[in-house]
This record gives sequence, structure tokens and C-alpha cells, in this order.
Amino acid sequence: MVRQTVERLFPLFSARNTFVVTAKEHSDLVRRDLDLLAPENIIDEPLGRDTAAAIGLAATFLSWQDPEAVFAVLPADHYIDSSERFQRALQRGAEAARSGALVTFGIKPRFAATSYGYLQRGEKQGDVYRVKRFCEKPTVDVARGFLKSGDYYWNGGIFVWEATSILAAIAKFLPELSASLKEIGAALGTSRLPSTLSREYGKIQRISIDYGVMEKADPVLMVETDFEWDDVGSWSAAAQRRSQDAAGNAVEGKILAVETKNSLVLSSDPQHLVGVLGLEGLVVVHTPDATLVCPKDRADDLKKLVEEIRSKGLDRHL
Repeated sequence: MVRQTVERLFPLFSARNTFVVTAKEHSDLVRRDLDLLAPENIIDEPLGRDTAAAIGLAATFLSWQDPEAVFAVLPADHYIDSSERFQRALQRGAEAARSGALVTFGIKPRFAATSYGYLQRGEKQGDVYRVKRFCEKPTVDVARGFLKSGDYYWNGGIFVWEATSILAAIAKFLPELSASLKEIGAALGTSRLPSTLSREYGKIQRISIDYGVMEKADPVLMVETDFEWDDVGSWSAAAQRRSQDAAGNAVEGKILAVETKNSLVLSSDPQHLVGVLGLEGLVVVHTPDATLVCPKDRADDLKKLVEEIRSKGLDRHL
């Protein structure tokens, strides 16, 4: 999916102007899979510290390269049906961002989703809208109200802004993160960079760009999109985007499914047979060092399990 995210940008962006921020533990794999990018275009984070730190690191690097840089932020776990419509939306976002505004993208909701945050549309401003407010993941009843009103959009976590604008917003709302980014910026192009990254990332608190900056910033503008979108960061969404058999099962790997319906069963271990019998509406994912089993309708709640795994010191299995 990370390769699809990159290829979706061509020819609007060249490979030379495409960068990927990833955790150091994944960097070799990402460099292998993204052989179309120069190795130096993969920016390694020593630790995962959520989206505020990742975006701040990218902005620091890009502003060091080009003080007038305007850049798009694109999560790598999205399904988007049309590269052409997506690129047109990015161009509109870039035009709006050159005013110094922070720009996000509103996805027209297809159903009353409770696993996505929402944006409330404000007044129109040229070719875009002001964001009236950011809304956390709603209950089912609230989500139905959002859908009925027509003023609410899924928050896809896609952004466009000037590097200097987002760094200024981080300085205003997340001053401790800003201080660490300035230290990292001062080390760019020197032999001090690896040690500086490790030291400063040890100080950085885990916080999302939405919670840390976007919900407080003004102005925030929204591009209304016309492409079909899914966040495939959840296993339930992944099941919807995979081919299914006559019983509604999406399977991949060495799998034997008997009397099983509407389930997602995956295995990345070619030497290990996964057999399931009598399941309905479940997710089963087997890897060499961990196995996940959960109801498909609870797949969006996996953060609870992740937190418990971290609390037990079992991070290596994540």
C-alpha cells in the first residue's frame, strides 16, 4: 500500500520530490519496496511518536531543503479509487495552502461511520471551505445525524500546507515538540544527526496532529473531495477491499476455511496451515510471531489490545 500511495502521485509529483517518513525498524523494508525512490528520500524516525512528530520531522527536513516548500501529507493505508481526481484535489489544496492556511480534505461520508473523525463544513472561501470544527469519532446516533445534515465529512487525515506554516503552528500549540524539531533541524547535513534524532525523539510525547494542532488552529480550510476513499488501517476495511469467495470470506495464504462465512483469514507464514471451522464475521490474522483473532465488528477497537500489549512489554509483536 505504501507503494500505491507513492505511485498515485505520479506525474503530479516526481520521484525526486516524494518522501516517506517511517519508523527506523521498517526503513530497510520500505527502501526495498520503494526502489523507485532514492534511499535518502526515506526519512527514518527512531521511534513512532504519532503524526505530529512525523509531520514535524518532514516539515523540518523539507524547509531545510527549500524554505518555500509546500507539501502534502498522505497516510499510506488509504484506498483511493481515482488518481486523477485525487491529484486534482491536491492541486486545489496546494493553491489554498499558499495563503498560509492549513488545508485538510473532507471525504463525503457514504454511511454513518463511527470509526472515523469528522469535519464540519463552514462558509465557502473561494474554491474551498473553512472548517467549522473537528469532531471526534461519534456514536452511531451522532454519526447518523452528521450524515443527514450534509455538513459533515470524514476526516481522512490528508493535508497540504507550507512547511513554514505547519512548523509555526507546531511552535504555537506544541512548543516542546517545536524545540526538539529545531534541534534536529540544526543537525541536518551534519554527522550529529543520528544522535540528535535519538536524543530528541526520546523526549517527544506521542500526540496526533489533529489533537495537537488542527483542532486549535485557525484558519483551517477544507477541500471537498470527489474520489472514493477508505481507511484500510482497520482489518474490517481491508476485508471490504479484498476479493471474496461465495461465502463472503476474504482469505490469503495457506488457509482452509470450512463452513465459514463473512470472515477475513490471512496468513503470512507459508509453512503454517490456518484451519477455521464454523466461523462467522471474524478476523483471523497469523504471522510467524503473533496471531490475532477478533470479531470483524470490533476490529476498529484494536487500539485497546495494542495498549495492553505495550503495557506488558510485548512491543516486538506489534
